[in-house]
Amino acid sequence: MTCIALALTGCQGGGANPPPFNSGSPAPVQATQSQTVTPSGGSVSTTLGTQTVKVIVPPGALSGPATVTVTVYANSAAPKALQSGARKVRTIGSGAALITEFSVAVSGATLLKPLQASLTTPAATAGSIFRLAGFGTSFDDVDTVTYAGGQATSDLNIAYPRMSLATPPGGTIYAFYTEPAASASAAPTPVITVTPAPANPVPMFGTATFSASEASPNGFPYLDTTFTYALDNNTIGSITPAGVFTAGAADGVGNVTATDTTAGRGNPHGAGQVTVTSQRPGNTGDTFNFTGTLKSVIQLVNRNPTVPQVDQANVTLTSTATSSSQQSGGGLSGVVAQSNSTETDVYPLQTITTKTLNAMGWTTPSGGHSTVLNLGSQATDSNGSTYTTQPDVQNGNGIIDVLPETAGPFGPNTAALAYNEDDPAKFHRDRTVATTGAYVEHGTDALGDLQTITVNANLSASYDARQYSGLAFTMTAPSGTPKTIVVRVFNSAGTQIAAISTPSWIPASMTQPSTETDTDNGSQPFPAACAVPSKYGTSGNQIVQTINRVDPAFGNLEVLTTTTYLAPRVGPVCIQMTDSVKTFYDFTGQDGFSLLVGGGTTDLQETTLSETLTLQSASTDGGTYTTSTARGTKAVSTNAFAPAAFARARFEHAVRMKLGLMRTQTFSHDFGSKGVKAL
Repeated sequence: MTCIALALTGCQGGGANPPPFNSGSPAPVQATQSQTVTPSGGSVSTTLGTQTVKVIVPPGALSGPATVTVTVYANSAAPKALQSGARKVRTIGSGAALITEFSVAVSGATLLKPLQASLTTPAATAGSIFRLAGFGTSFDDVDTVTYAGGQATSDLNIAYPRMSLATPPGGTIYAFYTEPAASASAAPTPVITVTPAPANPVPMFGTATFSASEASPNGFPYLDTTFTYALDNNTIGSITPAGVFTAGAADGVGNVTATDTTAGRGNPHGAGQVTVTSQRPGNTGDTFNFTGTLKSVIQLVNRNPTVPQVDQANVTLTSTATSSSQQSGGGLSGVVAQSNSTETDVYPLQTITTKTLNAMGWTTPSGGHSTVLNLGSQATDSNGSTYTTQPDVQNGNGIIDVLPETAGPFGPNTAALAYNEDDPAKFHRDRTVATTGAYVEHGTDALGDLQTITVNANLSASYDARQYSGLAFTMTAPSGTPKTIVVRVFNSAGTQIAAISTPSWIPASMTQPSTETDTDNGSQPFPAACAVPSKYGTSGNQIVQTINRVDPAFGNLEVLTTTTYLAPRVGPVCIQMTDSVKTFYDFTGQDGFSLLVGGGTTDLQETTLSETLTLQSASTDGGTYTTSTARGTKAVSTNAFAPAAFARARFEHAVRMKLGLMRTQTFSHDFGSKGVKAL
C-alpha cells in the first residue's frame, strides 16, 4: 500500500477519510512516497505538481527488505540552497538553475549499490545540461544526467559517487538542476581512506588486513569499489594485492597505498601508514647513548713475573640508525640496515675516538623466524688506524640473534671472516679466516717487507718473519701420548737451527682453531655492574656468545664472551665483553732466547680485557609503541640495532693492540728486542 502525503493534506490511518478538497488552499510544497523494496530491486515515484521524481533501486542494491522514502519539495520550500556559500574542493558552478529538490531515505537495510533517479520535466534551455547534485558538506555533483523525451535520468556515471546516501538513515537531499554546459565541472577526485585492522603498530611477524573506503570531497561514498594494495617500504614486510600485510623482523614505518582499479574511474588512490615494531632494529634516525669502562690487565707469569699492568678508560658510545633497504643476494635475502657509531675511550694520558660504520641484516622470515646478522664494520680511530671486519655470512658467520627471541641455543657461528688493517706508518695486514678458525695472514710495511702467518685446521702452524728477524717458525699439531708440540726454528736460508718439544698447552677439547656457542637464556636480572637506569626495568632477555680460540702460531689460548641484555622499546641496555688470553710463546728474546716456550698449564703471559656498556638514553624512550613483557611470538616491542656488533669491533681491535699481534712494532728489523709481544 502506498501513501502520498501533501503539506496541507495527509494520509490518516484507521480508515479515516481525508478532509475535503479546498480549492482556495495554498499549493502543496512537498510530497512523500514510501514503499517496501526487496533486494531484487524496485522503484519509488513521488509526484508534486507537474513533476515526478522516480528513484530506481537496482537488483542487489539492498542487503534486505527496506523502506525507501522519497520526498519532493517545491522550489519555494527547498531545504537547502543550491548555491553553497561554503566553497569546498568542488561545488555548483555559476549559472545553475534549480529544477527540483528531493530527499531519499532508506531504513531497515544497508545500501550496497548506488541508486538511480529520473525526473519528468521540460527540456533544459539551449546550451545547458542537466546535472544531479547531492548535499553533503555542500551541494556537489553526484552524477551526470541525460535528457530524452521529457525525462531527465541520472547516468550512473562510474566516475561519480552517484546516489549513495551520504547521511543514512535520516535521508539525503538531492537536486536536479541545469547549468550552462561550459560551466559544468569535471568528475570529482575521490578521497580514499586506508585503515588497518587491528590498528597500528603491527608486531614483528604479525599481520594486519588493510581496507579502504572512497568518497567524494563532500562526503558521498562510492559503493562499487575495487581496491588493490601496495607497500612503499618492503624492508618492513609485504602486502598482498587484497590488503593482507605481513610484518618482517625489522621495524620501521611505511605507507600502504590503496588504488581503486574500477574501470573508468581513473585509478584514484590513497595511503595509510603502517608501523612495524620488532625486537630489532630502531627506525632510521633513532639514537642510542651508552657509557661504560674499558679495562685491560697484562701480567707476565713466567719465571720473571711482573706486577699486573692495568689500563682503564671511561667510554662513551653513541649509535644512530641511518638507513635500511631490501636486499637479495650475497648470502642474504632480507633487510640490510646501517648505523653510525662513535666511541670515545678516555685514558689518563690519552683519548682515542673511533668512528664506525656498521651493517646489519635481517633475513626474510622463514617459519616465523628471522636471523639477525652482523654484516661487517669499517672503523677509523683518532690515531689514524683503519680496520674492516667482514663476517662471511655465506659460510655461516655473523649470527647475532634469532627473532622472535626464545630461550635456547641458536647458530652457532663459524669463524669465517675477512679482516684488514692499515695505519699511518703504512703498516698493513689482511687476514682471511676459514670456518674452522684456520687462517692465513699477510703483513707488509712501508718498505714492502712481508711476513706471513698460517694456522691450519689441524692446529699446526707456521710463522715466517725472515725479512725482519731472519727467522721462521713452525709448530706441529699436538700428537703422541701425552700430547706434545714441536716448535722448530729456521734461519733465513731455511736451515733448522732449533727444535723445542713441549707438552701441549692446547686443551684436548679444542680440535680446531675456533669454536663458538650462542645461547638465549631468556629473561635474566640486569647485573649490578651495569647499573642500568630504572626506566629500563630490572631484567631483560640475555644473549650470550662465547668464542674459544687457539692460535698455535703465537701460542695464544683465548676466550671471548659477549653478554647482551635487552629491554623492551630500546633493545640492548647492558653489554659486557670479556677477552681472556693466555700466551705460551715469547718471541721477544727478553730471556736470552729467540723463542721462549711455555707448555702444559705453564703460560708466560696473561692478558684480560673487559668492557661494560650501559644504555643511558634512547630516542625511542618516549615512544608510543606497545610493549610486551612476554618475548617470543607475542613481542611487539621496538628495539635498536644490536650494539654488541659494533662495540665488539672496537673491543677486539683493543685486544689486538694489547696483544701486539702483528702490530707495527713487529715490523722492526731489530726483531730480537721488538717481537710480536711488543706493546
